Parts: sequence; C-alpha cells; structure tokens
Amino acid sequence: MTQTVDVHLDYQPQPKQQLLHTTQARLILYGGAVGGGKSHAIRWDLIQWCLAIPGINCMLFRRTLGELEENHIEQIQDEIPPELGNYNVTKNIFRFYNGSRIKFAYCEKEQDVKRYQGAEIHVLGVDEAAHLTQFQLSYLIGRCRLGKFRQDVPEKYRHLLPRAVFGSNPGGPGHSFLKREFIDLAPPNKLFRNTKFKDPRSE
Repeated sequence: MTQTVDVHLDYQPQPKQQLLHTTQARLILYGGAVGGGKSHAIRWDLIQWCLAIPGINCMLFRRTLGELEENHIEQIQDEIPPELGNYNVTKNIFRFYNGSRIKFAYCEKEQDVKRYQGAEIHVLGVDEAAHLTQFQLSYLIGRCRLGKFRQDVPEKYRHLLPRAVFGSNPGGPGHSFLKREFIDLAPPNKLFRNTKFKDPRSE
C-alpha cells in the first residue's frame, strides 16, 4: 500500500508571475524592473513543469555559476522539501523523485554554450537573458526540442512544449536581439507568431 505524503510548497505567484505560468506561448520574454520577481517566477515555472510531467528535462541558465548559486541553487534547496527530490552538488542538477530534473548551467564565455550542443531541452529558462549574446540565445533556442519524449507528454500539455522563458532587464549584449524578436513585434502580454524560428513540434 502506497502512503501519500502531504507536501506544502511556499509559492504564491503575483498576477504577472501567474500570467507567465498560464500563457499559451512557448517562447516568452518576461521583462520588468530589478526586484520584480523574475528570477523567482522563472525558477518556479520550471519547478511546476517538473512536478506536472515525470521525466521532463529543464535547464536554467545564467551567465556565471556564481550568479546561479546566489539566485537559484541556494533557493531551490530551501524551497523544495526532501520528500520531492534532492540537489546534486557535483552535477548542478536538482532531481525530482518522479524522474524530472532541473540542470543549472552557465555561459560565461561565448563558446561555453556549445557544451550543450547535444542537449534536448524540454523547458528552458534563461535568467537575465540580456547578459548573454545573440549567438548564445539563438543557440539555446535551437536546443529546445522534445524528441522521443513527446510520446510521454500528456496530451493536454503537448501544445505548450517545448518552451523557453527569457527573463531580462534592458541593457546588455543580448538587449537588441530580445528587443527585435519580442518587443518590436507585439505589445506587452500579446501572443504572436514569430516566423523566423522553426517550430520544434514539427521535428
């Protein structure tokens, strides 16, 4: 007989954070002022996908490992109770007991992104995305794909995956790219189709 354990997760999203979690978009720019909860929302977006779909592979990027440790790795170890999973310090991966995982990764140098050439990212989060370059951001978008995992995704979620969320303030190497591909093409909170990017669901 399986014993059910009640687990409390201390996350109450604000309206803008809730909009991120419920949008039908799959390529998302989440902007806002410093201290507006972007990092928190992006991390919890990945957490919620991990809890919803066993075996899903999520990756969360920042420019440096130090920034990841300060803004995400320490926090997730406090936020997720041991009944749900644990953090592997050596591999920088939080593994959930349902088989899902969040890999914490960084791209401090331009070519660092090529470490993930063969990655299959089901849900991508990039915190402070404008700190990365256009090349790095485009490269990571190209790693967003489901592959054979598509058959394991519940039908109600398939139209929402793969998914990429970029959190950003103005300024930085990737600012012009993000402005051109998101802000210039539609007003805030507006769904639109960017025909420049191949639809990974067609693979």
